[in-house]
Amino acid sequence: SYGAAGGERNVAAWLEKIFGPDHPIPQYEVNPRTTEILHHLSERNRARDRGVYLVIEDLKQKASEYKSERISRKQSCICLQKGPKLIIVIRTWTF
Repeated sequence: SYGAAGGERNVAAWLEKIFGPDHPIPQYEVNPRTTEILHHLSERNRARDRGVYLVIEDLKQKASEYKSERISRKQSCICLQKGPKLIIVIRTWTF
């Protein structure tokens, strides 16, 4: 079973964070069982938040790398036209 006073304070702090300052926390029966259940939910929520944070940071890093790679490449385009309809486009990339 999860610790009484400390567990209740941790759960209350987590619920305040989840609901935010503008919304009241719904009333619930405070007992060792509900505190334990809410504690486990808070732990799962924190783990999910950490996972989401890591994915977001990874995507930011990849976007930054892609952007710097795109800036470092220069594209040249050579267009050759033969006749009224045939157009050949040759693209070259320099790094």
